[in-house]
Amino acid sequence: MALPVTTVTVAFGNHKVVKTWVEEWSRAGANCIITNNGGAIPAGVTGKAIVLSSPVNSGFGAGINLAVQHAETPVVVVTNPDTLPAAPGALKTLTDFHTRGSLSGSRSVNSFGREVYSTGVWPTVKWVKSQVFRPAATLWRKDSIDWLQGSLIMVHRDDFFQLEGFSKNYPLYFEDVDLCFRAKKQGMKIDFCRESSFMHNEGSGSEKAVASRLSCFHWGMLEFFRSNDPINAVSVRRMLIAKCILRLFVYAPTDREAFRGYYRALQSVCSLAAPVLPGWHQ
Repeated sequence: MALPVTTVTVAFGNHKVVKTWVEEWSRAGANCIITNNGGAIPAGVTGKAIVLSSPVNSGFGAGINLAVQHAETPVVVVTNPDTLPAAPGALKTLTDFHTRGSLSGSRSVNSFGREVYSTGVWPTVKWVKSQVFRPAATLWRKDSIDWLQGSLIMVHRDDFFQLEGFSKNYPLYFEDVDLCFRAKKQGMKIDFCRESSFMHNEGSGSEKAVASRLSCFHWGMLEFFRSNDPINAVSVRRMLIAKCILRLFVYAPTDREAFRGYYRALQSVCSLAAPVLPGWHQ
């Protein structure tokens, strides 16, 4: 039975994952729209899904914005291509739970059925400072719902447009945190439905480009403060520069891909220019 819902995603590279995504969300009753950021999707992969070709790989948020513009239902579900309904009635349960003026998330489980965190707390200056000399602590929390992970967010189209969608300043990472921050600032709610669950096989939906992910993670961290806490952005920038320089010395002899990632992160943080993602033919 069709639901008044369109599920949207962004694809880059993994056609098998895209095929499964279309099959499972169509079976759940949703319309499906894909923004293709990474090469030709073979015939037969996308079924009845609408496929939009982006001229450049401008990132997850920009790809989702394009897909939502083409949605014709009042409600959309933002997903990763590796996010699927975990039970037959999961989408309907979330749709019944969701209300106008809110962003709604739901339980996420991995491919083994174990719950994984999909909500978290806001980044703080203290959190950034703590990772200069140590690995970054996670912001994800089970029972703290400041923000919803972008792997699954249900929202009314009009509310999404009121927020002007995802900021294009985030190629990858922190675009979901930023969206929720701006939603709360405008008086919208961040809701979480525990009665439905969705499978998120994290990392399988795109190519595992370590350098791109590291550079975008650190850029996204800085951009969040620049956009939402400019008073502390200068000190956060200094901390990230120090962190990246230290990591260059650590990874230079052992991990060239990580070294490249931190080098690109340092370039972006110093120049205040977002990293460029791999393109169609790169």
